[in-house]
Amino acid sequence: MNRVPVQLANVSAPFPHAVLPDLSAAGLDAALAAESVRGAHGDPLLFRRALAAGVALAPASLTDRESALDLVAIAAWRAGALGLRADALARLGGLDSAEQRVSAAASLGIGVDLLDEFRRRQRSDRFWWPGRADQRGYVLATGGFRGLGGAWIRPPERVERVPDDGAFAFLVADAWWRLDSDVWGARLSLLPERPKTTEPSGDGVTIVIGPDTHLAWVHVREQG
Repeated sequence: MNRVPVQLANVSAPFPHAVLPDLSAAGLDAALAAESVRGAHGDPLLFRRALAAGVALAPASLTDRESALDLVAIAAWRAGALGLRADALARLGGLDSAEQRVSAAASLGIGVDLLDEFRRRQRSDRFWWPGRADQRGYVLATGGFRGLGGAWIRPPERVERVPDDGAFAFLVADAWWRLDSDVWGARLSLLPERPKTTEPSGDGVTIVIGPDTHLAWVHVREQG
């Protein structure tokens, strides 16, 4: 079992090493975009690789601004920038050509034949990706021991749902932490006070915690 925070959709490392594409001909600064991904709690290295994978299959995106913007948004979301989730999903729904679809799927690290299923499932299950069944429903681990680079000095004592999709609250050492998450990203933030909580939604998402681990595991019950 992993002992550090992890996004299980990234375990298989679907992207090869790559240099950051030059999008200046499309009027975009890819290096600045990578720094923005870092500021949005994403992984700039993963962004670079995801963007390069998409651009490699859509050379027109090097010069066409709208095509480049599509791939930047999709790759940034893929790299864990949760704030771009809605924008990226909207862009996925507006792709017209076969080349755009192939490149978008490459930036997500999935086969183009699964792109429509991915979009459909994401409407009701923000944690779905094609390989989730192989992980027995586990999608991510968060928290971790601060002494090893994690966030928490003690194991979490309590977990609650909060009234936002993919959001949970943890009580750790008398402090409340908020987790915002989906299939590609997870962001922990320390709260100034106990948050408003809600009842479980029946979406099949549960959180596994225990007294002998500083990690909290997000688990999604597979349907059917």
